Amino acid sequence: MGFLDTLWHRLLGRPYRLDFIEAGYGRQTVVLLHGLAASKDVWRRLIEELPPDRWRIIAPDLLGFGMSPKPQWGKYTVQEHARMVLALLKRQRIDGPVHFVGHSMGCLVAAHLAATRPKLVKRLILYEPPLLGEVPDFPGHGKRSARYRALFEYIASHPELAHVENRLMWRMARKLSGLHLSKEEWYPFEQSLRNTILEQRTYYELKGMTIPTDIVYGRLDFVVIRQGVREMFHANKNIKLHLVTDMHGISARSARYLANLLKGSAKKRGVNTSLNRH
Repeated sequence: MGFLDTLWHRLLGRPYRLDFIEAGYGRQTVVLLHGLAASKDVWRRLIEELPPDRWRIIAPDLLGFGMSPKPQWGKYTVQEHARMVLALLKRQRIDGPVHFVGHSMGCLVAAHLAATRPKLVKRLILYEPPLLGEVPDFPGHGKRSARYRALFEYIASHPELAHVENRLMWRMARKLSGLHLSKEEWYPFEQSLRNTILEQRTYYELKGMTIPTDIVYGRLDFVVIRQGVREMFHANKNIKLHLVTDMHGISARSARYLANLLKGSAKKRGVNTSLNRH
């Protein structure tokens, strides 16, 4: 890291410029936020599903991933990720209201933006949000969260796992979750895992959400928890829950489903009781 980078970004706190792709020229804007250790490329199927004459699409690489800068000193909190996204939107002269679609960790960033900048966000679509944390009213979710937290803490503490490319278990994990890491991305990955996913308050941000929100889970996804989600958000009429037959990544099937939600033509499934059985 050079002197100017240290001065401008670390000492003066100026936001980094995120790499991004822009597609379409429509009147409605949608911002796509990818998950942990992924990149803007995960959205290619969804982008293909959205008519370019109706949608303007902004899909950034979040800080630390893809082609965006990867400072080896950042804390990679949800606030830091959100601040970089806000800086990008400001440079693109986008002041809302816009649609936000998040996948996995990107859901946490999108939810934080909606909670703290509600005038910016027209609608939230959260695909596979990793909701973790102690929620006293829902002990079943808390117990499952504790097990996931222990697993994620183990992963964050063992960087060698990211580079054992020839081990069958690691290859399977990458296939199921879409996880991809270079050596340069390990630090952003570890810090984002600790400071955005493990230290989250997303449940409380969503609990009081006043913006129309769709939360979508996959029946075959074993990377995140959906146990107790039905009860957790039952009282908030702005939140609709959906269940699709898919894994953690964004397949052609889930891309079509997300596109239909954006277009307003997805079936209104309401609350599916099977959301409690994962």
